[in-house]
Amino acid sequence: MESINKKNVSQADRLAEAVSLIFHPFVVGIPTVSIAMVDQGSSLAIALFWTVLSVSVVILPLTYLIYSKVRNGKYSDPSVSMREQRHDLYKIAAVLLIFLTAILVFGKAPTVLIASLISVVLATLISFIINRRFTKLSLHTFGVSGCAAILLLTVPMLGFIATLFIPLVAWARIHLQHHTVPQIIIGFTVSFSSVFFIFYMFHLLS
Repeated sequence: MESINKKNVSQADRLAEAVSLIFHPFVVGIPTVSIAMVDQGSSLAIALFWTVLSVSVVILPLTYLIYSKVRNGKYSDPSVSMREQRHDLYKIAAVLLIFLTAILVFGKAPTVLIASLISVVLATLISFIINRRFTKLSLHTFGVSGCAAILLLTVPMLGFIATLFIPLVAWARIHLQHHTVPQIIIGFTVSFSSVFFIFYMFHLLS
């Protein structure tokens, strides 16, 4: 019986790790913005151009930063599970996101992409304050919730499907003991509300 329980725990761990990898904020964000741009009238080529640019300016540098600091011991793990280690990460992410937003505005990128990036900037700044003063929030829930909100406002059916995965991501992060239920709720609330607020300001709510 004990060996069976250990096997079940191991399988649950592997599932939680797989869910965390598949729904990593960097992973889910890439197709989300591309789909949103195409839905709003951009050609596939234009959507891919701005997506690749966005990945190059923000996601690649942050990925390199995280894994380099994991290798030299400054970060505990790729999820940056220790709250204190996230302070600098939030600052760097905010700078990169603001820089990218400026590029998008001056480059006259699709409005839906600009709105999406500004919502991420807003949510990141709020998250920094929460992380600094109160508690860390779930960035995985933050990511999938923001993407679900964007899709709900552009491709509702896909947004509804994406929303169904939020509880799964929440379970994975709690199961792996990276986050508590309140941290999951905070991540969802900050991201979801930021997207709806910015899209409202841009008159992108249908």
